[in-house]
Amino acid sequence: MEIIFPAVNIASIAPQLIVATFAILALLVEVFSKSSRLVFATCLVGLFVAFALSFMQWGRGIPYENSLVAVDNYTTFFNALFAIVAIITMLLSLGYVDNTGIDTGKYYPLILFATLGMMLLVSSMDLLLMFLSLELLSISMYVLVGSQRDRWVSSEAAIKYILTGAFASGFLLFGIALVYGATGTISFTKLESLLSGLTGEGLPLLKMGVLLMMVGLGFKIAMVPFHMWAPDVYEGAPTPITGFLSTGSKIAAFALILRLFNNPFNHLFSDWVGILWILAVLSMTIGNVAALLQKNVKRMLAYSSIAHVGYLLVAFIALSTRAMEAVVLYFTLYAIMGLTAFGCITSLTSGEKERLKQEDYTSLGYTQPVQAVILSVCLLSLAGIPLTAGFIGKFYLFSSAVDAGYVGLAVIAVLNSAVSLYYYLGLMLRMYALPGRFAPVEVPVGSPVGKIVLLLLGFSILALGIYPSPLVGVVKGAVTALSAL
Repeated sequence: MEIIFPAVNIASIAPQLIVATFAILALLVEVFSKSSRLVFATCLVGLFVAFALSFMQWGRGIPYENSLVAVDNYTTFFNALFAIVAIITMLLSLGYVDNTGIDTGKYYPLILFATLGMMLLVSSMDLLLMFLSLELLSISMYVLVGSQRDRWVSSEAAIKYILTGAFASGFLLFGIALVYGATGTISFTKLESLLSGLTGEGLPLLKMGVLLMMVGLGFKIAMVPFHMWAPDVYEGAPTPITGFLSTGSKIAAFALILRLFNNPFNHLFSDWVGILWILAVLSMTIGNVAALLQKNVKRMLAYSSIAHVGYLLVAFIALSTRAMEAVVLYFTLYAIMGLTAFGCITSLTSGEKERLKQEDYTSLGYTQPVQAVILSVCLLSLAGIPLTAGFIGKFYLFSSAVDAGYVGLAVIAVLNSAVSLYYYLGLMLRMYALPGRFAPVEVPVGSPVGKIVLLLLGFSILALGIYPSPLVGVVKGAVTALSAL
């Protein structure tokens, strides 16, 4: 019998292949050379090549009617974004991994494997590939969270993350099974055509499957009431990985949700608007109120990220083209802000001791003025103060909700944003408290590369707050590809 192999377009998944190849190559380099610098360089080169290939794919969509992956501007945009997030995470990790005793031979390749999972997740056009991509991302993050094996809090965070992640994966996989049982397919394109005319007994089964899938994905984005793992994991993970988790991992899952409800589950979206409205309010409110009570900076930022999920849901509920543009724009801006915040904490690490308590930041503006200024800019942006990237992001989010008629939800979001001022500005004012009230903690000079990256991130927050038009234009191009499905 003749075996016929399906045609494979390698160019369509070139960035993903490059990331996978260099991740494996870095592991081989670690085995034979034992050089952490060479492993770092190998991974960094792979990410830059993947970013360049993603950039070259912009505007060159490849038909994917019978393909497992989508190659369009939406995928290309996020591939480039994930590569940038991974590059920044690696550069911020310089010095930190050496001081904290992390096994660099595994640390950097795992960042690439996690990035590969993000890229495949966003480009998935098949429920099975979606699940496998999410598991690749999750397993890589489990190991990265627990990579500081000599710290019990890191091991505890990894165990909690694994348990909750397995729980979420169970919901997701069961939901996929129900969707397949109701429709007989797991292809996004086929699902869209089937769902438009699905009636009778298959419809309740399908809705239950979508609900279970949303529960599983709700865990991944730390949406209330599936958020309880986030503060412990954020606190226990190595700080650069906390930034990587709060930006890349969360953005990948949310970008997938956008694709799912634009295609193939668009016909069912109206059934979940009421539930999502309540979850948006709960995420914003619980996240901000809990952040007010935190004394640990990483836990405060963890609850803050939960509140930001609520802000994203405000625009997601509208699901118009403008709303999707607002969500994707906020993804990008939040990635910059999250990496900056956790990057500043990383740069203030002294040996194995990190500044995690808020009192550790008292008078920081006088002992470490550069980090204090950058962190202050980031906090102002997270709070949504004008002339910062955060203000632009929130303006687009909330105005898109108003345009769609969700004025009450937008008002609640603005009030929650005002509440967040208390803990953001509280930490900022503490940094500029008069010297002498608390004994300053001496911090050694961090990695010069890390400081340059932080300066660029801080400048980006201000630049995008003043002139966001170029980024907005790119975002519109990405969302247009998604809307055209």
